Amino acid sequence: MELQPYLTAVAEDLDRATSLADDATREVVHRIAPAVEPAVRLAILQALSDAAASLTSQLEESVVTVRMEGRDPILEVRHLGTGEDGRPAAPTAPGDHGPRTAELDETDATQSRVSLRLPDQLKLTAERHAAAAGQSLNTWVVQAVRTATRAAGPEGPGRRTTPHRSRRVTGWA
Repeated sequence: MELQPYLTAVAEDLDRATSLADDATREVVHRIAPAVEPAVRLAILQALSDAAASLTSQLEESVVTVRMEGRDPILEVRHLGTGEDGRPAAPTAPGDHGPRTAELDETDATQSRVSLRLPDQLKLTAERHAAAAGQSLNTWVVQAVRTATRAAGPEGPGRRTTPHRSRRVTGWA
């Protein structure tokens, strides 16, 4: 789904809204429009993600996901099918033909969206830690969960490993 037509429409609406304004005001709007484009793009992506989550909650055997391809979102509907017990099977990534194992697969690039409720003070503390690490809160939480699941992994709670370093960039925008 190409977002540029929507972004162009917003810029044109701003231009029309200021058409009766003085030249200085119109010049400011022409400067601001490109500056707010990333925020508008992010708002559109958030709306698409929320819509996908809402649709998924209404579907019984399908999952609607949003993934990025370059700067544009791609909406996907994946059929879950049913397992041997008649319940919906776990979603699989395109090209994934086998069941997931309990062991953490660091090369797995699929993403799941989780709503997390934290006490306000804990969230503020987590945000401070994330900022100190130069990371978004989401990235910091993912690494914290990864570290915790490694510590309680198959080798036991005392297991220590070096963090996985990759040049691949994944996540939600």
